[in-house]
Amino acid sequence: MSMKNAAFIFFALCAAFVSAAVHAAGTMSGAAPRKHILGHGWDLLAVSPVDVARNADAFAKTGLDGISLSLRARLPDGSRLSFTSILTDPPWTRDAFADQIPALKSLRGKPGLSHCYLSAFWTPAKRLAWSDDAAWARAIGNMRTLAQIAHEAQLEGLLIDPEDYSTTKQFVFQPEDGDFESASLLARRRGGEFIAAVAEVHPNAKLLFFWLLSLSYHDFSGVADVQQFLKSRRDLWPSFVNGMLDRLPKTMKLIDGDERAYRQDALRRDFYVAAWQQKQGMLPAVDEKNRERFLLNVCTGSGHYLDSYINPTNSPWYFGPVEGSRLNHFEANIRQAVACADDTVWVYGEKCAWIRWRGVADAKWNGERTPYKTWEEALPGISSLLGCVRDPWGWMEHKLREKMRAGALVELTGNSECVYPKPLESGKFHAGKVPKPFGRWQDEKKIQGEFGVDTGTGVGDSSSISIRGSGNGCFTFDSPKTRPGAVFLVRFCTKGSSPSVAVYWKRNGSWNWSLPGCFPTIGEADADGWRQGEMFVRVPANADSFSLLLGAKQRADEQIWFDRVRMHPLD
Repeated sequence: MSMKNAAFIFFALCAAFVSAAVHAAGTMSGAAPRKHILGHGWDLLAVSPVDVARNADAFAKTGLDGISLSLRARLPDGSRLSFTSILTDPPWTRDAFADQIPALKSLRGKPGLSHCYLSAFWTPAKRLAWSDDAAWARAIGNMRTLAQIAHEAQLEGLLIDPEDYSTTKQFVFQPEDGDFESASLLARRRGGEFIAAVAEVHPNAKLLFFWLLSLSYHDFSGVADVQQFLKSRRDLWPSFVNGMLDRLPKTMKLIDGDERAYRQDALRRDFYVAAWQQKQGMLPAVDEKNRERFLLNVCTGSGHYLDSYINPTNSPWYFGPVEGSRLNHFEANIRQAVACADDTVWVYGEKCAWIRWRGVADAKWNGERTPYKTWEEALPGISSLLGCVRDPWGWMEHKLREKMRAGALVELTGNSECVYPKPLESGKFHAGKVPKPFGRWQDEKKIQGEFGVDTGTGVGDSSSISIRGSGNGCFTFDSPKTRPGAVFLVRFCTKGSSPSVAVYWKRNGSWNWSLPGCFPTIGEADADGWRQGEMFVRVPANADSFSLLLGAKQRADEQIWFDRVRMHPLD
């Protein structure tokens, strides 16, 4: 091994050792809350809850946590009710949707559908006068019914899109509103009435807004006089939001879905900036008395437009390839977005469907574009990617169970029991006898130890590989050449002091140290002192293989053992 590679492995093992300590410390305080990914799209806007229930099992393979759901109904007099016109519809009642509620209830707990939201477009067919108590009572009553249905069906909450599709300028000050200050007070009152109505029937609801304060501006921190600034822009939306915060219970969350994130790029680290803007940059637009509630109960989020990853280069909505793949670009964006989100991000598309719908006519949502593609067909690997990003361990365990049920679980080391190929005297440590496929390395500047097979120690047998008295060394095992996005489960057992285990990446046979390594979780010791370690490994862009380093940093009198070293490809 060259001195350059030796130096790289030395620093890698140092990093692994430090990371293991940090991981152990972090584990003691409990796992961080898991983030969620919500699917949205033209197909979902067109189908009914009954259609979704009929196709529920297909969502298990999408990698999503949940989807948006769309309610429509017809009243006995022929009037139509729709999520697209809920603010100006006739009064909504539970009975109008009674035939759809069983379908909604059936979705709860289904893989891919465990965190669903009922949609509502806040673009009234006719602008509601802020002073019209009757009009607002009807609109808020309709939203209350929507929240009541969501609660009864045990759905996560409501998905609210306040974009002005109908150009009625509901949240833009108009001459008929009187003076701006009075209109702002009325808008704030309506926001409070809305939240109070929802909280009454669904006190634990999450309200995911495609735009919250991001609808008004992205950074108020540089504005000298926020109220004058909003007046000059005739913007009543922050007043409405403050009204919601006035009466928002501690049990509810508002999520800023920030639809402008469609153009954000992880390569510029845009999602980190946007997350700051959503909290600190927008804080000056929040009434001082509401700022604690805003910081605690308003969550950062983002929206992602999937068409950008399949559109041609001449489209204004276009993301090009990263490392030769547009899926890699989406991966960079969604990973950074999820890392920056407090709770949920949403993914939207128009040209493809989330699943291949049974019992739904293509023309119902797809127009003349037939046959349509699913997003998995258009961007192969996106389902696995979404599942891995939102819940790495849960998704990998799902893949593992699938492999085991199919009897297709492959083990790559070929010698997981760590047995030497030739007979050796039992009950002793055999220095220098390192069985294939394992290699070995140690830092020449540290205490030089011995590597070999111990025929007196093992898990379920009497053989293991062992290091004795090495100041810094490791056994190595190289994965086969593979592709970015490939997923592996790595497992091993260890006994002894201070294991230092890591996976690091290679490309074209050379180390790529610019990529962060992976480190295992190592459990408690059993009665014989053996501890099991495991990690799921997903090959990143700019890598085509990896090395498993099974190492230790020891004093001259210390010894460590490794056994049951297994590597399973999961895709």
